[in-house]
Amino acid sequence: MNISSSDVPPVDGSLTIVESGDFSISGNHFLIPIGEGLSIQTGLLHEVCFTEESTLSRDLSLLFSAVKCIDRSVRRLHGRGWERNLRLEIPVYELATWRQASVSNSLADALQFLTGDFWQIRFVKRRRKPVFEGQVPLLSPPSRKCVFVPFSNGLDSYAQSKLLQNAEPNVDIIPVHLRSSARERTMKSLGMSAKHRLTAIPVSASVTEPKHAEDTYRTRPFLFDGLAALAAILYNGGAVLIPENGQGSLGGSFVRLGSEAPHRSCHPGFTTRLSRFLKQLSGHTIEFVHPALFHTKGKVLTDLTKVQPDSGQWLRDHPSCSQDARQSHRRGKQIHCGVCGNCLLRRMSLHAANITDPTPYKISDLHANSIEGALEPNDNLRYGRAYEDVARNAARSMQRLADIACNATSYRFAAEVDGLATYLRQPRTQVQAALEDMLKQHSHEWNSFLDFSGRDSWVAQRARG
Repeated sequence: MNISSSDVPPVDGSLTIVESGDFSISGNHFLIPIGEGLSIQTGLLHEVCFTEESTLSRDLSLLFSAVKCIDRSVRRLHGRGWERNLRLEIPVYELATWRQASVSNSLADALQFLTGDFWQIRFVKRRRKPVFEGQVPLLSPPSRKCVFVPFSNGLDSYAQSKLLQNAEPNVDIIPVHLRSSARERTMKSLGMSAKHRLTAIPVSASVTEPKHAEDTYRTRPFLFDGLAALAAILYNGGAVLIPENGQGSLGGSFVRLGSEAPHRSCHPGFTTRLSRFLKQLSGHTIEFVHPALFHTKGKVLTDLTKVQPDSGQWLRDHPSCSQDARQSHRRGKQIHCGVCGNCLLRRMSLHAANITDPTPYKISDLHANSIEGALEPNDNLRYGRAYEDVARNAARSMQRLADIACNATSYRFAAEVDGLATYLRQPRTQVQAALEDMLKQHSHEWNSFLDFSGRDSWVAQRARG
C-alpha cells in the first residue's frame, strides 16, 4: 500500500508509546509509557493453551491496547465528517517482522475497513529484554479439535456456543472474554467459579480512556476477535467462531446511519482481513467461521430452545442492551432500555421464536402509543430526548433492512453479494440465495412484530419515520 505524502490527511490524533518516561497529553496527542494504563494480560490464554508467554503475544497485547486507547481518546468531529487520521508509534520486540510491508499494510487495511479511519502505524525497537513469569508447561495441548469464541456474554455468543456444543460434543469450545480489570484471574479461581457451566476465559484489560471517551468504539471487534485468534495461534490450530446473527453481521453494512462509515464489526470482510494480517505476522492460518451469517436472530433463538428449553434462565443470564446503568435503570438497578437496536432485535426475535420474554425493559409496553406511555407505573424517564433519538434510529434501521428484501436487484445488494462471495469463497448464486432468504425472513419477522405491537404503537410510528 504505497501512499504519497500528498494523499495523507492531517493527523487528528496520535499515540506514542515509550518504554519509560512520563505520561503527557497535548490536545489529541498522547505519550504513554508501557504499563501506564496499557495492559492486556494474556497469561490465562497461555495456560489454557499449554504455552509459555512469548514476545509475539506481548507485542500483540500492546498493539491491542494502543488501538483501543487511541480510538477511545480521539473524538470524532461529526460536523467535519466521519474519518479520522490516527497515528501510532509502538515499540515491539520482533521489529523485523512488524516492519514487513505485508504485515503493516494488512494491519492498516483491517483497521481501516473496520473503523472507516485512516491509520498510520510505525513500529520501533523495544529495548528492554522481556521477562516472562509462570511455569513452563509440562503438557502439550490435547489432540482435540478446538474452537475459540469471542464471548461478550450476550445472547448470540451464548447461543452459538451451546449449539456447537450440542452438534459437536467432541469439540472443545473455549470462550474468550475481555474484561475491564487491572487484576488477572487465576486458573484456580476460574475453575471454582465454573460450576459445570460454559465459562469464558477472562482476559484482563486496563487501558487508558478519557472521561468522555469516543463512544463509537469501532475497534472493539479487533480486540475481541484478535484475542480469540491469538488463543488459536497459541494452541497451534483451531478455528474462531463469530457468533453474530445475520442482521447484526450484515445489517450495518446495508443500512448506514447518517454520515457514519458502514458498521462491519462482524462482517466477513473484516475477519478475512484480520486473518490475512495474522497470517503475515505469525505464519498461522486462522479460520474465522460465521455459522449464523445467513440466519436471523429469531431462527437462532428457535434453534437454541431445542437444546436449552429453559429460555427464562438464559434470557436472565445473557443481556442484549447497549445502554449502561446511567441511561437505563429502575429503582437503582440496571435494566434493558427496550428501544435501542439490540433491544428491538431481541424483542422482535423472541416474538418470532414464540418465546415468552421475561426481560425487564425501561420502555416496557410495546402497544403504547408513546415512549412515555410505555413506562411502568411510578417510573420516570430522565433522558427523554435521547430515548426518542435512539428509538427512532433503531426502528428506522430495522425497517430499512426489511425494505431491502423487496429491492434485491439494487446496486448495494449486488455489491454485497459480490463481496461476500469473495470473502466466503462460495459461488455467487449460492450467496445471493442465502442472503435473499435471510432478508426475507427478517422482513417477515419485523412486519409480524409491528402487527403485534399495533399500527399506532410507538414502535410502528417510528418505523414509518
